[in-house]
Amino acid sequence: MAHLIAIQTSAGEWQTFVVAQPTNRFVGDIDVIGRKVPSFSCMRAWDGVPKAEAERLALSLRGVPKTARHAAILKASQGLRLSFAAGSQV
Repeated sequence: MAHLIAIQTSAGEWQTFVVAQPTNRFVGDIDVIGRKVPSFSCMRAWDGVPKAEAERLALSLRGVPKTARHAAILKASQGLRLSFAAGSQV
């Protein structure tokens, strides 16, 4: 299973990543579409994303407008298991 990772950057912007083989640190991991997970002020990671759906999910969340990203993250995480949390948001 892949992990859905939601981070809030120090600038307050929400970003999402889908990592097929996460490490325990997450920062620096490469997601399924080739992006590196940056440093964050807040982060949540959910596991349970089927690997067959990982790339589709990453691409669909990447296209969400900035103003709607937080809501899209919460919707995408429904049914997944929260596996890691850091910071106070989400």
